[in-house]
Amino acid sequence: MDSADSPLKPSLPAANAGRQRAVWRASPLALFLPGLVIAAGYGALWIWLFMNGRGEGALARVCLMVLVIVVPSLLAFAGLRLSTMRLTLRGAHLEAHPGFPARDPVIMTYAGVAGLSLRRGLSGWITGAGSLVIARDSGAPLVISGLQSPDAALADLAARCEAFSKPDAADRFATDW
Repeated sequence: MDSADSPLKPSLPAANAGRQRAVWRASPLALFLPGLVIAAGYGALWIWLFMNGRGEGALARVCLMVLVIVVPSLLAFAGLRLSTMRLTLRGAHLEAHPGFPARDPVIMTYAGVAGLSLRRGLSGWITGAGSLVIARDSGAPLVISGLQSPDAALADLAARCEAFSKPDAADRFATDW
């Protein structure tokens, strides 16, 4: 067991037997899609302006500025979110990192989860990604956006929260310390 794992070993239902840790990452397509759509739109507009002899105008310069400055910034932001966003379900707690610009992950026990829901926007319906909303007993809800296979994450997290919320849950776990 590595130092980040909980010292408790859960006795979960048969569907989750043998899995001590489950990790979900962000969907690359869901994160990069907005930047690629903006690049395609402004690129097509600039090409149309250039082909019609208006490539020297103000609108063409705005298109080029968006393509040179905004699109690389959006893609860099998506790359940073992709490398930092994750949801890890461990023995007795979950570790959620909402992604860049958040610095540290949020660590909370399963008993501290007040509710779970799943949201999908237009990009989520296209790519299959979704946002997992974790309502907490105290504090603002935690939103993990752009998760790859959010339905599986929701089902696994709901099963673990249910297993830890039962009154006899403390009796089913053995401590290592």
